[in-house]
Amino acid sequence: MNSKFTLLITMAFTILFASCSKNEFNERDAIAAQKDLLNLKYQHELDLETLKQKGATALQQLLNAAALEQLKLNDSLTTKNAIEAKKADYSIVVVDVVTNAPVVDADVTVSSEGKIYSAKTGAQGVATFTALYLFPTSTFLISKTGYAATRILQQYVTSGPIRLWNTSESSNEISGNLFIETDLTNLTPEKVGANVLVTASANIPTNTYGGSYTVSFPAYTTADGAYSIKVPAAPNGYSLSFEQITSDQKLFVNATDDDAITSFPNSLPRLTTIKTYFNVNTFNAPVPTVTNSYYFKFSPDKTGRILYLVGSNGYYYNQVFASSIGDKYQVERLNISNYNNNNNGTYVDVNTYNYDANAKIDIQLVDVAGNLVKSAPQLAGLTGKNGKLLNYTSSENGTGYVHLKRSDEGIILNKGLLLRANVYDEYSKLYNLNFNTNLNTSTNRIVSSSFSSTNKGDKKVINFYYGSGDSRVKQVY
Repeated sequence: MNSKFTLLITMAFTILFASCSKNEFNERDAIAAQKDLLNLKYQHELDLETLKQKGATALQQLLNAAALEQLKLNDSLTTKNAIEAKKADYSIVVVDVVTNAPVVDADVTVSSEGKIYSAKTGAQGVATFTALYLFPTSTFLISKTGYAATRILQQYVTSGPIRLWNTSESSNEISGNLFIETDLTNLTPEKVGANVLVTASANIPTNTYGGSYTVSFPAYTTADGAYSIKVPAAPNGYSLSFEQITSDQKLFVNATDDDAITSFPNSLPRLTTIKTYFNVNTFNAPVPTVTNSYYFKFSPDKTGRILYLVGSNGYYYNQVFASSIGDKYQVERLNISNYNNNNNGTYVDVNTYNYDANAKIDIQLVDVAGNLVKSAPQLAGLTGKNGKLLNYTSSENGTGYVHLKRSDEGIILNKGLLLRANVYDEYSKLYNLNFNTNLNTSTNRIVSSSFSSTNKGDKKVINFYYGSGDSRVKQVY
């Protein structure tokens, strides 16, 4: 009995528990379901609004595009009407620049609205175009075989006939030689050599308005610097132009910018070659003035310093006197002091040089140009007890610091033999080495590069001169 009751009670509690648990779950689930439904409804409303907005935007974009196309169409129609209103007919008259006769079968070409239009001139030299839309800067090209082609702007085509130049008959000639100063140590200019470009250019008027075009005829020089250009007769003549030449130039310099100190006695005149640039009729590269063609070089003093004294400088106390021996000259006496002993403005004081006391100092005659000394004279100087050089009068009546060298017995050892000298005293047959001319020589000759050749068969012989140079890679002094 008790067992049954207990079973019934247990079952009742189980049913009750189960019933209570299920009711609580359904309520929570309902609340959650309701919340999810609200969220879904809200999202649907958002999606619907977005679709509406997108639809409106797309519709507006469609309307804007349609309006834009309409504007484009209107603009296109307006532009087309404007273009049609500005189209014009053109008659291009082409004549020979020399004879003024009509040029038949010349090709005339122009571009309009992205298309190329061409026409040929007829018997009267006229090419016609109908309904062309052109700008003032639109260009007509006129050409014919045997003629120099030209271009002319639309704004000028009505100002007169277009003039073509007949280049098929080159019966005229311009020829000559090109000279250049690549060696300043001689008296004559050199030839430029082969393959130098020479160009003859003619300026041809296009019409009566005053426009023009240029036609050029090139040629190259031969090995001997000669050129020859065949050209037709030109209404305004020709101008010649020449390419720049780069060459080493031989010259004497007192110094260059390679020298640490560009003044005497730290630098002496010397012969050198420097790369130089040449242009016709231009002479901007300076030609150094080098007049002191020889110097006296003393043996080093106690400190190793070498004294140089200037040879000829136009003063009595700086001269070498010689006598004539056949076609050569030998030294008889010297008058060499430090009087005006300067070059490039630098004075040399011999008293700053210190030697052994009562010594005989060997002296060398330095031939700068290399065209003075055949055989060098033996020269010497004397010092006093203080080791300074003596300025004295020698037995041969020379004065100064430099004299002919003598043996211990007083005999002159060697007077030397020189290649050139100037007359000093005709009566006594005495000569000197007083040279004051520049060792460099150059003559700047300018030739006009423009001249007429207007008649058929004209022959012109014109020699041009490149001169002493336009610039150098180094500065010279």
